[in-house]
Amino acid sequence: MFSHSNKTTSKTKLVQLTLNEGIQLSVEHIVEKAELASSTGTGQVNVLATSAMISIMEKTCVDLIASGMPEGCDSVSAEMNVKHLNPVKEGDTIICRAHLKFIDINKLFFDVVVLDTKHNTIGLGAHERFVVEHDQFLSQL
Repeated sequence: MFSHSNKTTSKTKLVQLTLNEGIQLSVEHIVEKAELASSTGTGQVNVLATSAMISIMEKTCVDLIASGMPEGCDSVSAEMNVKHLNPVKEGDTIICRAHLKFIDINKLFFDVVVLDTKHNTIGLGAHERFVVEHDQFLSQL
């Protein structure tokens, strides 16, 4: 596992990632009732909740890097900076685009945008994930 400070100890495993900076993924998603602010308890309006949009963004980043994750490893969310700019309603199709911008040893940095089908920006953000080795990560809990 990697520590957040990037200090290597005798217990730290350096994992070889098979990921390249610059890779991208676009995913279409239809907004569901459970993702509305009125359903999540974050508001009374029937529009996509910011928390649901963030979840879609994170999932797209995870899907982007899935094939490059070594066996026994995963990535965990460390930071998310997001702006939710425009509403969308239940049944609307949105497109989430994730771009792996930078890799720093075990830290992965993404740019993410959510668009509607007319290419209006619904939300955008920067996301950071850490690559961890399952067993060692869980042993710290």
